[in-house]
Amino acid sequence: MSNKHLKRGLTPSGVPTGERISWECQRAFYSCLRSPVLAVIPLQIAGMLFVSPKGAGQIYLDLLPLLVLITVASVFFVCLVQGNQKILLLTMILLTVGTMLQSLFKAEYIAKNPEKSSGRSLTLGLQLQYIAALLLAVLTGFLYWNLRECSSLKMAEFLTIVSLFLSVFTLIFAKSVGNVRNWIVIGGFSFQTTELIKLLYLFISAALLGTVERPRKGRLVWFYLISFIMMGFLVVQSEFGTLLLLLMVFMTYLFLFVPDLKIFGITAISMGVFSGFLTFLGIRMERWAATGSSLGTNPLARKYIANFQKIANRVIYWMHPEKDPLGQGYQLIKARESIVLGGWFGTSSVTDLPVKTSDLVFPALIQRCGMIFALLVFLVFILLWLEGMKVCLRKKDKYHRMMAVGLVSMFFNQSIIIIAGSTGLCPLTGITLPFISSGGSSLVVSFMLMSLLLCISGNISWKGQSSEEIEFFEKSTNCAKRVFAFGHRHVRGLVPDIRSGARSLTGSGSAKSRSKAGGV
Repeated sequence: MSNKHLKRGLTPSGVPTGERISWECQRAFYSCLRSPVLAVIPLQIAGMLFVSPKGAGQIYLDLLPLLVLITVASVFFVCLVQGNQKILLLTMILLTVGTMLQSLFKAEYIAKNPEKSSGRSLTLGLQLQYIAALLLAVLTGFLYWNLRECSSLKMAEFLTIVSLFLSVFTLIFAKSVGNVRNWIVIGGFSFQTTELIKLLYLFISAALLGTVERPRKGRLVWFYLISFIMMGFLVVQSEFGTLLLLLMVFMTYLFLFVPDLKIFGITAISMGVFSGFLTFLGIRMERWAATGSSLGTNPLARKYIANFQKIANRVIYWMHPEKDPLGQGYQLIKARESIVLGGWFGTSSVTDLPVKTSDLVFPALIQRCGMIFALLVFLVFILLWLEGMKVCLRKKDKYHRMMAVGLVSMFFNQSIIIIAGSTGLCPLTGITLPFISSGGSSLVVSFMLMSLLLCISGNISWKGQSSEEIEFFEKSTNCAKRVFAFGHRHVRGLVPDIRSGARSLTGSGSAKSRSKAGGV
């Protein structure tokens, strides 16, 4: 856009900016009226028929207007950016299921603790989470749509500093919940910094690897360094669920976006060897601690042994939870009981599960709604992953492909980890099921992830920045100016012959010849 257009408030095509915005909003409005996503609203209303017989009708009714508002606002946003409506449709289905399930959990809680519901709204906390998630998702999408600078290396440096600051701040001031230090409490509100760090990691990685066709050694070194520093902080915080999630995204990026597969192979083998070494070191440290040696009793060794035992116990009690039915294996035993109790079609009995609103939400979903319903929900996650990968394949520039893969991989991998862990297919980790589990931080970041994916699926006009592209555009601009000047002079007869015109184009030739040509 030229300075002349900016001063007059015009778009590059000469249309006034205000008129352009008005036209785009009208187009989005009429597209919204024809959107298939609006078919979710009858499904949301029909949810009353499911939750009312189970005593959660009034709670769900309090949430229903906000749920419909989020759906309509999301449809308008997607129509405005011309994003993938199938992704939004699947997301709204998951959010509807999560709202129904959380309503049932709140009804169970109030039935057990009627005195805690007096004088306040039962759904106020969840309503505030939904409003905050919607506003931040729209803001994130707007910034991403308009700021090409988010793909620059300067922005990557800034986000790296922010991420490291959050990690250090968390280690110093965070509240420990379940031996995991990742909760910051400010003024009665709490949030998990690791949820935000996941999002920052995607931007940093895409700026390093996604803005050039073949990343140079320096960029790869920084990618490895930043990735392992972030993972190191997660180890110190004992946040192994998020660590596993970042590790999976890291390996996905290496496999898909670093052309040399030898790097991926060497990295995978090295990590396997390093994991074996850490296991051996943990066993040795336990023996040193048992003998009272200083090698196993110093503060650093005690911290290492505590984390090693935490991971080892999760593997042991995943395979044999009956060894500690009232301790480490309690959650898995109760999860298996809920799965058996739910059967194919669910039950109306009270969900007697620990952390049923977050970590064990999928077994709770099976108990209340049945295995068939839970498998359909899992199918929605798979379809959402497929649509996200289609977005990646359709994008022409590497940066947006990398962002799309990172977003959909982080979303789907998180779902796989918690579903497999809570059903006994792998060791259980303390992360949430997107849009189904409760938790303000997780819900907000899930909304932001989907907002970014929807923006990328639309007709976004900018590409990722790189030094090669900037240099190319600068050369092209100078060349275009010279070609225009040469053509303009030739048409008006100001250049008598082609040799003089060629010297003018290349900027060579004597000042005398240029002045002579200009005087003809």
